[in-house]
Amino acid sequence: MTTYAMRFPVLPRATAALVLAVLLAGIPTILLLFFWPLELPSVEDLAMPAEPQMVKPLLLGVVWVCWGLFGWGVLAELIGMMRATRTRVRTPFHRLAAHLITTMTLAATTPVAAARGLIPAASVAVAPAALPDVSPVESAEARTVEVAKPDKTYVVKPRDTLWGIAKRHLGDPARYREIARLNQGQVMNDGQTFTSKDWLRPGWKLRMPIDATGLDWTRRRSGRVHTVLAGESLWDIAEKRLGDGNRYKEIYKLNKGREQPDGGRLGDPAVIEPGWRLILPDRPTAPKAAQQRPATGPAPCAASPAAETPRTSVVLPDGGVVGLSFAAGVAVALAATRLHYRRRLSTPQADEPVSLPVPEPEPPAVRVLEQAHRREYASSDEPPPDDLELVRSAFSIDPPVSVKVGTRGSEAVSLELSGLNVGLIGPAVDDVIRAIVLDLLAQADQHRVEIVMPVDDAVRVLGEQVRALSEYLPELRLVEGLDDAIDCLEEQFVARRRILRDSEADDIPELRGNEPDEPLPALLLVAQTDGGGDYSYLGTLMGLAPRFGIGALLGGEWPSGTTYEVSADSVVSNASGELAGVALFHVSKTAAGTLLEKLAAGNGFVDDKPQTDAGLVAPTPEPTEALVQFGVVGEPIIEVEGKVVDISGRTKSLELFVLLALHPHGLDREKICAHLWPDVEEPQAGYRFHAALKDLRAALREATGRSDKEAAFVEAENKVYRVEARNVAVDLWAYRRSLDAARSATDAETKLVALEGAAALCRGQLAQGTNYGWIDQDHRWPLTVTSVRALLHLGAIHEQAGRLERALEVFEQVCTLDADVESAAIGAIRVLLKLGRRDEAHLRARHLKRRLDALGIMPSTEAQAVLGHLNRRT
Repeated sequence: MTTYAMRFPVLPRATAALVLAVLLAGIPTILLLFFWPLELPSVEDLAMPAEPQMVKPLLLGVVWVCWGLFGWGVLAELIGMMRATRTRVRTPFHRLAAHLITTMTLAATTPVAAARGLIPAASVAVAPAALPDVSPVESAEARTVEVAKPDKTYVVKPRDTLWGIAKRHLGDPARYREIARLNQGQVMNDGQTFTSKDWLRPGWKLRMPIDATGLDWTRRRSGRVHTVLAGESLWDIAEKRLGDGNRYKEIYKLNKGREQPDGGRLGDPAVIEPGWRLILPDRPTAPKAAQQRPATGPAPCAASPAAETPRTSVVLPDGGVVGLSFAAGVAVALAATRLHYRRRLSTPQADEPVSLPVPEPEPPAVRVLEQAHRREYASSDEPPPDDLELVRSAFSIDPPVSVKVGTRGSEAVSLELSGLNVGLIGPAVDDVIRAIVLDLLAQADQHRVEIVMPVDDAVRVLGEQVRALSEYLPELRLVEGLDDAIDCLEEQFVARRRILRDSEADDIPELRGNEPDEPLPALLLVAQTDGGGDYSYLGTLMGLAPRFGIGALLGGEWPSGTTYEVSADSVVSNASGELAGVALFHVSKTAAGTLLEKLAAGNGFVDDKPQTDAGLVAPTPEPTEALVQFGVVGEPIIEVEGKVVDISGRTKSLELFVLLALHPHGLDREKICAHLWPDVEEPQAGYRFHAALKDLRAALREATGRSDKEAAFVEAENKVYRVEARNVAVDLWAYRRSLDAARSATDAETKLVALEGAAALCRGQLAQGTNYGWIDQDHRWPLTVTSVRALLHLGAIHEQAGRLERALEVFEQVCTLDADVESAAIGAIRVLLKLGRRDEAHLRARHLKRRLDALGIMPSTEAQAVLGHLNRRT
């Protein structure tokens, strides 16, 4: 490697130094050499101000005054840097002086690049005066941020529309025109220019009318935000900040379900995590005296039962371990992937054979993580959000304060990202770095996190596919080598120092507290250090990192920070240090490739894997009429002689019935228990199974009046349990037979009859309204895709045959089944235009645009053609 290759870019600094020298020394030198002594005008000259004798002294005077003001600005900026304080007095030319000084700062206060390998280690330990080291984010005490007056701006989130923003924040959706007028022609932070006819892009900062409300959730109900410290409970915070521990319920109510910087959500008043930001209600004018903690109040986190055995990690099938926050990120990526898949579903040609391909089953690691995420909803009364809501709620511009890296006993352990300066050595280093990098990549938006990695290190840690996938991972920035990565850090030091100065903030945490809408991501360098290299320059930079929200995670010995030795089982073996004894999260390279591909798919990456046709397993129908009619294609419903049998109070009995209906050939008890009670060991799981089976049979026998000898309803043979087909008719079985008949049809009439039969049976999604953790990936999602494809084909047949009213009904049935299938909405608009119902077509088009805006995406080519035709005919 040449000396020049190891240098930082010096041209901007040299240019700044040259300009500064010319302005400070060159101007007075020229003036003194060529215009001194100054010939002052006489009294007679004053009577003729336009004469050269008068103009020349005036111009020279102006030049001297400007030079003096510039020199004063340079002096003030230098004094402010040496004192590590902000310069509050602004004079003409001060900004120019500050810009030049800032450009030169790092070159003047840290070892120059050419001498990086020559600086003794002792000299590196000296902190530069101009950019002093400060403690990391929220280091010693809680910060209660008094938020300034709202600045009336709004940061665009995915799927936002001007109509929706005006409705939420101005109270009248028709006022979207005011927002458009305020921002017309504005250049946004990504360099794009806003126009009222353009699409909104996530991360844009829109100016809002002065009466806009609720622009930031931290300002919505209170001007104060509290950052949680280790060991604090809601009672402690309420007692300390509100003067009354009993007011913990108000804090819980304000913050319940809100996403926190680490991706977690407050769902239990007894469980809060360090680094969470909680809205505080208004403090009463006359606070109550401190009270004794009642026995029923929430105990501190360390003492509460929920905190003693929290669900903090997920074990992957190959033995890797990751945090729950990562599981949530993968669940969001999976939801985004399904949304992208829906958009790619196209309407087939009417004369094509019926084809019903479904997405490939998710890899085991992805399945385990999404199920872990869904289990968090299973214990609550609220159903899990649909894909659109899950993706929408995951969007945030708040950079994460910390990242969970492992567990100590039953407690999760986190590291603050700002000022992180850690080296890892040992056999499991790459596994640990994978887990941390993947967790940060799963935090979904480049406005929150930016990870800088040399490309060779990224390939070694994440696999060769990272080269192709990096385009779909906006949070990951690959550079050629470590020196290029350090260049990126240096650029950020300069840029962030300028932002701090302009915002009059001492450090990035203060800036984020004062201006929560500022899209300034957490920046992390991840690289491998060579044991024989000299990294003193990087060490000096990292001494400045806490102030600027920057961190470094390095594989290798790291004398400028803290080095931890990681054993083969991913446990830190150091006897001291923040991570001593911590079992670190770790991911194998094979699992990392799978998970990285899924994260990229959430951002639009499409793989070329072939899809297989849906497996439509159904028993042969019995000739006799069944006693019980069981419907699961839609909301589960049990009918006997036309009367509904309600077993909703026996939740596990209903879930057992649904599970067996999905497996007409039966399941053994072990597999049934694995679905319904995955966390319960034998023999307890077996006891629960037999209790649920007994309740189900009893309810059906009571409704039908049959004895146990006349009807079992669930029969057992060779330890395999299945629905008794001669006594129970399941609509899913008939539905599968209709779809299979359509798929194998050889003539148009047979195909049409079979598809109409399937459409008549399709009342909604599979077991709609139920919250079974096992049903979505293997059953509900594939059947939804199959149903959509079949109904789109049916709609195309009727449209081509001129049966437009029936075609419209089918396309609307698809929209009801899955509102995010773009081709169904376009089909409905197209048919409405053919029917001459233009007003309804316009309404449908506006609804489609809102959905697309909510997804943050442009219409497909087909959609643009139909919408363009609609607009041209207006």
